[in-house]
Amino acid sequence: MRTRLGRLFYEERGKSKRDGDPAIVLLHGLLFDGGSWNGQIEPLSALGRVIVFDGPGHGRSDPPPRFTLEEHADALIDAFGELGVSHAVLVGLSWGGMLSLRVALQHAASVAGLAILDASADAESFVEKVRYRAFVALHRRVGMPKALYLREVAPLMFAERTIVDRPELIDASYRRTMGFDREGVAKASLAVVVHRTNVLDRIGAIRAPTLVLCGREDQSCPPSDSEDMARRIPGASLVVLDGLGHMSALEDPAAVNEHLVPFVDNAVRGAGRARTAIARS
Repeated sequence: MRTRLGRLFYEERGKSKRDGDPAIVLLHGLLFDGGSWNGQIEPLSALGRVIVFDGPGHGRSDPPPRFTLEEHADALIDAFGELGVSHAVLVGLSWGGMLSLRVALQHAASVAGLAILDASADAESFVEKVRYRAFVALHRRVGMPKALYLREVAPLMFAERTIVDRPELIDASYRRTMGFDREGVAKASLAVVVHRTNVLDRIGAIRAPTLVLCGREDQSCPPSDSEDMARRIPGASLVVLDGLGHMSALEDPAAVNEHLVPFVDNAVRGAGRARTAIARS
């Protein structure tokens, strides 16, 4: 579908169980695509209508113009209008979690619940901004050599155990990333890392049910980031999973689903009941 950030690819699974139920929207992390949710799609689609987006410049979505996370949030709401989605439970990992926070802040009525995985509400540090700019410049010109990916990127994405025990997952992730449009990845990286704003002081205004989850070995958005978000968002629950890194939902789907699926189920049911009650009143 066409949006202000270009054409966004999406897939759907499942159907809403009751009138008024929110959609369940899955939003992936930087350098991945909607396929990173394959371990969650089946159990979540048993709960209702699931929509999985490829982010701008990733997967089968078009390379975007220069954009910010705030503009991405507005583009997602545009997509909701095209899809007939009035409200949704947002499940976002990393980039997807940062995007979900901004949707909740900018379009609160459209958010029935938030599952924020391995993300941060803070801006990136100056040192990391400089480092990522160098990566972006290199990737724009020649791509990312595998040796550099294994040395610098993989440890940010995966727990040490995953890197050692599942080299096929690391290799598949690298090959998928290298298949994306380089300019699209560059613009998304700048939006997500370099130009990301600090919304820590604003997330206390979020009123949607919220689950904050992360891997204890996340080197990209460490557990302290998740702990800070959970403290600031009223009523938020916090789960920290041992032995997992930044891509927790991909590394161990079962461990993540143990907490994610019941949360989404409760959020969908609660929002559906509220909408039905309003409609009958």
